[in-house]
Amino acid sequence: MEEFWKNLEKFFDRMIVPALLVLIVIVVADVFFTDYKYAYEQQFFYADLFVIFVFVGDLSFKFKHAKSTKKFFRHEWLEILAVIPFFWVFRLIESVARVGELVQEIVHLVTRGGRIARLFAALGLAGSRENRFKQFLNKVFRSNKFEKAASFFRHPDEK
Repeated sequence: MEEFWKNLEKFFDRMIVPALLVLIVIVVADVFFTDYKYAYEQQFFYADLFVIFVFVGDLSFKFKHAKSTKKFFRHEWLEILAVIPFFWVFRLIESVARVGELVQEIVHLVTRGGRIARLFAALGLAGSRENRFKQFLNKVFRSNKFEKAASFFRHPDEK
């Protein structure tokens, strides 16, 4: 089993340079060739996951060989910052965007169909607060500013 871990560590050591080259291609495409990057978004996503996988694997072996946790963080803090927080931040932003899209779909269904009003009426909970909320949503979603903002935040392929 020890031989497996040595071979895996050698694999991660050999993959650092190719991962850096892939990372350079990703950054250049993201900065200069955005249309090309959108066309091959799925491939760039998997390439990004490959780079993160290699860096996290290399970092884990560095942690294994560190004499103490304190020395590891003192010597490898830049690599930790380069890999872990950005990975989490981008995934968090992506999750928030997906939740926002879900909320937008729910609000769209509610305001178009009046389902909440019917639900409140069926449960006997219809009252002035529900009417004010319904009027507020109607004003917001029928305003020109909301439509302009919604079209601004669409994905480039949807326009």
